[in-house]
Amino acid sequence: MKKKFYLIGGIALLAFAIMVLALARRAAERERHEQLHYEQEETELIVSNLIDARIVLFKAGKNLADTTRLTAFNGERMWLRRGNYFLRVEQHSGSFFFIPVALFGYRSGPDEGGAFIVTLRPLPRTYPARLFAHLPEFVYIPSGIFLFGDRLNPREPHYLWRTSYFISPFEVTNAEFREFLDDPSGYNDEANWTKAGKRWKGARSSQVTALLKSEDAEYERFGQADQPVVWVNWFEANAYCQWLTKKIGNGRWLFSLPTEAEWEKAARGPDNLDYGLSMSISDNETSWYNWKKNPSAVVTVIGMRDSFTAYRPNRFGLYHVAGNTVEWTQSINRPFNKEQPFAEDDRNHDDTAGLRVARGGSWYSASVALLHLSYRDAFQPEHSSQDIGFRIVARILP
Repeated sequence: MKKKFYLIGGIALLAFAIMVLALARRAAERERHEQLHYEQEETELIVSNLIDARIVLFKAGKNLADTTRLTAFNGERMWLRRGNYFLRVEQHSGSFFFIPVALFGYRSGPDEGGAFIVTLRPLPRTYPARLFAHLPEFVYIPSGIFLFGDRLNPREPHYLWRTSYFISPFEVTNAEFREFLDDPSGYNDEANWTKAGKRWKGARSSQVTALLKSEDAEYERFGQADQPVVWVNWFEANAYCQWLTKKIGNGRWLFSLPTEAEWEKAARGPDNLDYGLSMSISDNETSWYNWKKNPSAVVTVIGMRDSFTAYRPNRFGLYHVAGNTVEWTQSINRPFNKEQPFAEDDRNHDDTAGLRVARGGSWYSASVALLHLSYRDAFQPEHSSQDIGFRIVARILP
């Protein structure tokens, strides 16, 4: 009996020793893998595919054409080295969208354990109304995390979550702004203006290029119907959005200027590019952008028709996020960094006093540095010039 007991005990001890050894080996293997992830500066991408979509992962490069498909991605998770990546998500209907994945080191993601988690949700079924039927459809920017801030400043870039929104692929045109000027419920309606805007309007006259007539000397350069409206100040751009919400929002859509975060997420595209279409502006890439200071140029701001034929959009579908016109944003000029992240606070309220941020550079920019998407101009809201315009965003109302 004792022998049997000792035998059973010996077998149990052996099994326990084998189990302990197996656990130790697994722990050592995990530690080895973790050390490798650390040495290679990797972060784990985890995708929650709630819509059973087809997913393809790409590594972004120096421009839109310089991309590499990562065939090893299984659609669920993958460890990735620092760099810019994006997901192309195709639904069963054939419609697709893009998700940016920007990584900058070992376990650098914003989620638990330093992972970067993406949750896929279906595309919206309805899109915002448009002022004119011929205008291009708004571009949908999915909800999710993106990396915000100047990559050249190590203290500034930080992850932000933004709910989904829509943005115009092109700047607001003279034709659209003329509709606002001519509508009795438009430019002259006090209800569309902030308090400070009313004071400015009561003391000043508008200089917007939508007022130019075909016989005016500057009409060819600035006043054509499909050219972006310029010489527009922030008060006027904001009032236009207020009017548009009442005009075509139908109680379902709110139109406004984009916040700095919304502008930058859309402008960088899923590739997370620094200039909209590329990471730099080389001699070969100069023609992709409408810039270089030349006050007497025959061609100044590029109209919508020529943009669609002679220029290219970013991967989201936006034209001229760098160059053409500097674009007003909704945001007051306040600093932000990793310790003080950008916030959807009163900096984005209509009546907050201060300089308003404008982004993107223009046809009038003397240096490519002004076209860098993180570059921030800031002006008094009453400021206007021959190279500043705006584009709009739309959000569905609850």
